[in-house]
Amino acid sequence: MAHTIITDRHALAKPVVFKSILKMMNTTATEMTTAENSHRGAFWNTSTFSLGALILLIIVATPQLICMPVTNDVSYYDLQARTVMRGGMLYRDMVEPNFPGVVWVHITVRSLFGWSTEALRAFDLFVFSLTVFLLTRFASGVRFQLAFLLFLAYYSVSEWCHVQRDLWLLLPTAAALNLRWAQIQRSAQAAVAGKTLFLYGLLEGLVWGAGVWLKPHVVIPALAVWLCSLTSPDLRTKVWKDLGGLLTGGLIAGALGLSWLYFTQTLPWFLEIQLDWNREYLAEGNFGNLRYIVLNMVARFFPYILIHLAAVPAAILLLIRQDSQRSAQTALRLRLLSALYLAWLLQVVLLQHPFDYVHFPPLLLGLSLLVYAFHCTRRARLTRWLLTASFLVMALIYSPVTKPAYLRLWSACLEQGSTGAIRNQLARIPYPDWEDMEHVAEFLKSQQTQDREVTCFSNDMVHLYLSLDLEPSTRFVYTQSYIEFYPSRRPLIFKALRESPQRFVLSNLMAGGLLVSQAKEIGPEGPNAYPPAFPEHLKAKFPFSLPIAFRSGSLVVHHYQEQPSKESSTKPSDKQ
Repeated sequence: MAHTIITDRHALAKPVVFKSILKMMNTTATEMTTAENSHRGAFWNTSTFSLGALILLIIVATPQLICMPVTNDVSYYDLQARTVMRGGMLYRDMVEPNFPGVVWVHITVRSLFGWSTEALRAFDLFVFSLTVFLLTRFASGVRFQLAFLLFLAYYSVSEWCHVQRDLWLLLPTAAALNLRWAQIQRSAQAAVAGKTLFLYGLLEGLVWGAGVWLKPHVVIPALAVWLCSLTSPDLRTKVWKDLGGLLTGGLIAGALGLSWLYFTQTLPWFLEIQLDWNREYLAEGNFGNLRYIVLNMVARFFPYILIHLAAVPAAILLLIRQDSQRSAQTALRLRLLSALYLAWLLQVVLLQHPFDYVHFPPLLLGLSLLVYAFHCTRRARLTRWLLTASFLVMALIYSPVTKPAYLRLWSACLEQGSTGAIRNQLARIPYPDWEDMEHVAEFLKSQQTQDREVTCFSNDMVHLYLSLDLEPSTRFVYTQSYIEFYPSRRPLIFKALRESPQRFVLSNLMAGGLLVSQAKEIGPEGPNAYPPAFPEHLKAKFPFSLPIAFRSGSLVVHHYQEQPSKESSTKPSDKQ
């Protein structure tokens, strides 16, 4: 993304970008020392304790966090970044339904810090730290209390919530929220020039626009925050300058991204995916037993999932009416945070798939809202004490960072790094098995596999393209998912598979709906055969109809045997 500097006619050496950031910091630092502090109860005089707990958490849990595994999504974006860095073309060489912003981030990180998972996880922690800093600047009256709770949540959730677009999207969102507040304060100044409001609005528009390239769904929270800001009468009188700047900044961010797509000759392929392929992707939504998926997600997020039970009604009430004893500034801050939270949650529930990483950011926003609202409330002090203490106790009990087994890995993570054995012990979701993945990698090395000779049919296996430095057999890297989500493209996908020089097809037996113990079981036919519980009907379908060349746990290497008959069950069939 390009960095745009807009200079004042009389101060060419002072970019508005830096002046706006300094203004934002000074504004938020001084406001909270007035009306906010008058509402502070004894419970919230815990800053020192919270800061100490935060430092302790970071010290005892960061090595384990850095050594946790990354998901197949992360490796897939790494593959796309590697393709671009090697002169390939995004969307043409690898099918990708999403906007390219996340690939740009991966290209930047990999160019600067190398290809280890530890480097990417350290970057993720850095981005999250900046996000927390900006959120706590907005709610600075409870800065350390909120920071501790946010970091505890971050360290406690599964690997599927880390190194993801949705979590990174909170960074420009939090920055734009602070810029919006600074714009409201600026509009109250009688001497402020319309040009100044326009330029600062442009800066905010650039920030929101950058977020759109990560995930366009952020437009909905952005609109909600802007509409809510219009409850400020001072801003309403200058609305057109403000709106003009916002739209201009957003258009500039869009133009910069489109320019990259155009000059890399990627634009036609990008448009084909977005306008043609994605209509089917968005309409399909094939997740099997949706109730089972949602219940599992709720269990993984406990107790943080309970935040919505309190945050949703609280946000609605805060938008409708406010405590008369609150200052106007406090009330508006609460409304802005409420609008952001509800809009984010709404687009997640209505527009997105039920993935953990999608649902984690609104939980963080809901938590921020509740902590700040509790801080700004005088009434029901005992109730707030009990609710907060109960939640904190549950969060600590269910968090892996308080478990002795987790803490014992601290020194091993520092000494050994992210090995397969350590990843297995740190993973919140017990598949794939990372030691089994290493065994599969060793087998493929022994077979002297070359580029395009391996097809990772199961998404879990795409990590091997990176660890073995292999190019995928086709542009349909998420083979199994694309077969499910693009049913009209199945003939094209299977044709590409048949025409590829693939020698081995990799699968995960968990795809058969087995438990981990069932998928790893060795039956009477030996270790290179299917486990007894594997469904018989799947054995007739690609790739499970192929002979097994190697198996480690639930991970299977199939030997691809091309047959003269087009209808052979060992070949990928368009009818599957």
